[in-house]
Amino acid sequence: MQLEISTESANELPGGNLHESFHVFEFLTQIGKTEQGMICYLKLEFDNPEILKKQHQAIEILEVKYQTEKSALVIALTKGPIPRIFSENDEVWWISPTFVNHTGMTMTIRGTKKAIREIRDKISKLVGDGFRVKLGFEAIHNPVLMGVLPEKQQIVLDKAIEMGYYSRPRGCTQRDIAKVLDLKQATISEHLQSAESKIINPLG
Repeated sequence: MQLEISTESANELPGGNLHESFHVFEFLTQIGKTEQGMICYLKLEFDNPEILKKQHQAIEILEVKYQTEKSALVIALTKGPIPRIFSENDEVWWISPTFVNHTGMTMTIRGTKKAIREIRDKISKLVGDGFRVKLGFEAIHNPVLMGVLPEKQQIVLDKAIEMGYYSRPRGCTQRDIAKVLDLKQATISEHLQSAESKIINPLG
């Protein structure tokens, strides 16, 4: 299912004006949850890289993984009522394409029928009639990691996410992951760096 929240309704939300700071604000994948919202990989494009240092009501940039003059791959805490709604429900999640632009907010979601219905109802209470639902929407673009990573890299990345390696504060070290998977720490480091580089490459 895909939810589209209009610009007028989105402007009432903390993330509704992100398009004023970023030409592209695109969700790539979720790596954790907190009471404040979701920790995600985001792709950002902008005019001035100094925008990454500023405070934003809707997001807190935790780490810049890769940066060019006009774009960046970051790990960020997405805050506000909508990310909190999703962070509180383990049966529904964002997938790609999910983004904010000048037309509003677009979220592509998957989950159980019950969870999706609950999400839809909660968002309706937030924005009233200011959103559209597309049932049965099949995303043209797969989530950025799906089918891109070799099996071993995917296994290591999945375990790192599961163990909280990308959480803030970190829930484990590379050595902890290596112990669980019975691999060398150097191998874990290599797989994680390779996996991250495959996410970074589309930024160009």
